[in-house]
Amino acid sequence: MSSMSKKSVRKRKLNKKKLLIVICFLMIAIFSVFKIIQYGLGALSSAKLKSKNSHGIVIDNEQFELGDESENANKKFTVLVDAGHGGYDKGTSGKLTNVYEKDLSLQIAKKVANKLAKQDDVQVVVTRKEDRYVSLSDRPKVVKDQEVDLLVSIHLNAEKNGNTATGIETYYKNGAEDGSKELARIVQDTMISYVPTNDRGILGNNFEILREAQMPAILVECGFLTTPEEEQKLLNQKYQDQLTEGIVQGILSFLDQKSKG
Repeated sequence: MSSMSKKSVRKRKLNKKKLLIVICFLMIAIFSVFKIIQYGLGALSSAKLKSKNSHGIVIDNEQFELGDESENANKKFTVLVDAGHGGYDKGTSGKLTNVYEKDLSLQIAKKVANKLAKQDDVQVVVTRKEDRYVSLSDRPKVVKDQEVDLLVSIHLNAEKNGNTATGIETYYKNGAEDGSKELARIVQDTMISYVPTNDRGILGNNFEILREAQMPAILVECGFLTTPEEEQKLLNQKYQDQLTEGIVQGILSFLDQKSKG
């Protein structure tokens, strides 16, 4: 092979190598641009979410304020506030925002617990203070360990085959004769007086947290996350505060009756 031919072959080989290098750089550049765009869209969504937060229509950062042991030692009643789900157990989710039941139940539980804890005669304990998983078998243990007088479990509802159901319903221990049904009725009626929504009534059930409780116990379904219109209401801080007030005033009314009886 002549020297010219050898040079030509080497040149072609070099050109191929350059081409491969250029292609690699292009692929890296395209990937980088894609990631930057993806990050930008994520930041934009986050900014929108924060904007909504500032207007009080999604999750806030309220903390539990339950007082210390010395303050609670001589209080007459102990109420357990249970935030449903948590951790990898997300519960149901919204249609518009994909907000999870575990987050909203915790937020409402915080509001209920903090408001109850301000009462002079009420000590409050909770099953979880953060986004963590607590098994259904472990939740009743908190009840027994703390000598609880009353239990309220906070949940959000879901419609299996639709997205139009609305309203609040409260469950009590099926067949209970310890005041659970009366507690459910008082809390349900009080919530409906504070919140303009559909009254779905009270129902007996054998949910594990109710079944294992040895005291008045209820589970409140605060609304349907699967219904877009109701989801928007449930994300609104004012609506949550109304729900909270209804639950708390219902509990206090029941405790007043119990203390008089």
